[in-house]
Amino acid sequence: MFGIIKLMEDSVGKNTRNTLYIFIDESGDFNFSPAGSTYYILTAISTLDPLSSREQMVDLKYKLLGQGIDRDCFHATEDEQVVRNEVFARVKLLNDFEIHSVIAEKRKANLSLYERYSPDGSSKQLKKEQVEERFYKQICETLIQYLIRGYLEFKPSLGINKIVVVQDQVMTKRKREFVTKSVKTYVKDRFNLVPYMYFHQSKSDINCQIADYCCWAMKKKWKDNELRPYEEIKDKVESEFNIFSRGQTTYY
Repeated sequence: MFGIIKLMEDSVGKNTRNTLYIFIDESGDFNFSPAGSTYYILTAISTLDPLSSREQMVDLKYKLLGQGIDRDCFHATEDEQVVRNEVFARVKLLNDFEIHSVIAEKRKANLSLYERYSPDGSSKQLKKEQVEERFYKQICETLIQYLIRGYLEFKPSLGINKIVVVQDQVMTKRKREFVTKSVKTYVKDRFNLVPYMYFHQSKSDINCQIADYCCWAMKKKWKDNELRPYEEIKDKVESEFNIFSRGQTTYY
């Protein structure tokens, strides 16, 4: 297994060193009422080397299996604390990725982002999916702006000419199509690049699982004021933007 990973590392290092890989995870829901989540959080890890040292995570999986802990992948919400401790210990040692996150306190979001009526002032009621898409577009474009701008404008010596974006396959087909079109259009207009967009099951990619853990740590910090998980990753946090921080009005 490790030999195969090493061969893949060598291949990736030779052929894709100018490719920026972005793995995105989300936390929260689109219920804009006291019954919904307090925050909607979109978190991404970005790297030019998606394979380096990832054998540490594979090693952990088999170590746990040898201890009688059944784990086919890592998912922070479902994992026991003993597993989370082990995952964070290994994530902390990785030094080849950045963390970018946008935090939205939903009750401060302007009604125009999620109200059920058309923003043109007509009485036409929007479908639930359209409301979600409008809100998601705002948060996702903000995340992408901070992340890609940091590489292309502030680190031009890296020579990045390709972008790969991977998100969880849990999205509906409609949402995947919307996200693909939205992100591709925004990146093309803003950075003159067209990203490759993919939707994979998190269990199929260790980087998606790392993104899940980083997003969970952000959620624990903002929702529960629990800083211990965040302390494990904070040295890798490149941007952490509370998008509605200036808002003084709460809408519910």
